[in-house]
Amino acid sequence: MKMSIDLTGKRVLRLTLSKKPFEVMVTGEKDFEHRKKGKWIESRLFDKKGNKRDYDLVLFFNGYGNDKPYFIVEYKGFEVYDKCVSLMSFYNGLTVDARIGDYIIQLGKILEIGNYDNRKHTSL
Repeated sequence: MKMSIDLTGKRVLRLTLSKKPFEVMVTGEKDFEHRKKGKWIESRLFDKKGNKRDYDLVLFFNGYGNDKPYFIVEYKGFEVYDKCVSLMSFYNGLTVDARIGDYIIQLGKILEIGNYDNRKHTSL
């Protein structure tokens, strides 16, 4: 996969998204990533001593293979969700059910989009 942004020397958090979350994030409608509390995401967000890891960018993928859609976005940190339950809905039917203890990764400006044809999506 060829990207125009040089990731050399950048601290990059790499995450895979399914279709619906990818669609609303690549357009900027959803400017955060929600992850349920678990060992896998915690190993990405914290070091072995429990300190928060710091990243420059987040690289999101949708699917597998060399031609999978992706986008690169600024990383703005994360927080642990501390409200009871929140249900958020988006244009394509995606709903996000955030609960206490889940992780909310804050995203900034989208810097690059690759292998994605937004003309396939009538609402874009």
